[in-house]
Amino acid sequence: MKKTLTMFLLSCCLALAAGMIGCQNVEANYQEGVTALKAGDYETALNKFRSAAEEGHAGAQVAMGELYFRGKGIDRDALKAAKWYRLAADQGHMDAQVTLGWMYNVGSGVPHNFTEAIKWFRLAADQGHPGAQNNLGVLYRQGRGDQNDVKNAVVWFQKAADQGMAPAQYALGQMYLNGESVDKSVAKAVEWYTRAATQGLLEAQADLGFLYATREDKVPQDFLIAYKWLSLAALKGDKIAQKDLEKLGAIMTPAQIEEAKELARKVSG
Repeated sequence: MKKTLTMFLLSCCLALAAGMIGCQNVEANYQEGVTALKAGDYETALNKFRSAAEEGHAGAQVAMGELYFRGKGIDRDALKAAKWYRLAADQGHMDAQVTLGWMYNVGSGVPHNFTEAIKWFRLAADQGHPGAQNNLGVLYRQGRGDQNDVKNAVVWFQKAADQGMAPAQYALGQMYLNGESVDKSVAKAVEWYTRAATQGLLEAQADLGFLYATREDKVPQDFLIAYKWLSLAALKGDKIAQKDLEKLGAIMTPAQIEEAKELARKVSG
């Protein structure tokens, strides 16, 4: 009996050791794939990632999805990309869930289906992914999926904005400015616009500059701040901001313009 128990325990240990070695080999293949990919050796990367992905490595499955989706080292195939992303997404991989949600949102490699898009975005959003949270906000605000729940949009935009997601901050600014499923608040609108603008979001910079230049919705008029944001938006090619900037410059002194440009330089670094 003792000998039998000893042999049983030995078999268990050997099986466990074999499993650990197998896991190490899978991870090694994935890491070698990453190294090959960085070196531009797509053939080796594909082989290594495939080996690890077929063993269930979520990161390798995502990498396979990327290679197929972008056509790196292999013919571009959105259907196969979606297959690999789904395998990783089913394991809870956030980036795979977000990508799969995007594919359903636009109908790439999978049928165009807003309900499925929301499903996958929600899985990633519940794990704290700011991009997924912002995407949910966009879809709910647009009335996609099964319901037009603008209040839900505010909730998800807020979560993403609190994590520093500039598009979500801008969206919140719009909603507060217009009183869209929130109590209208110009102060909160300016606050969120400013956070997004400081991160370089063109739309926020242009809108914020316009608000400060025109006293729209009783925003305190401040030509220096207006010129700062409009100039930054104009530098990025916003033609409307450029026209607003020219109008503003015509009523400012050279000293004020130079001071405003200095403020813009501090933001842009």
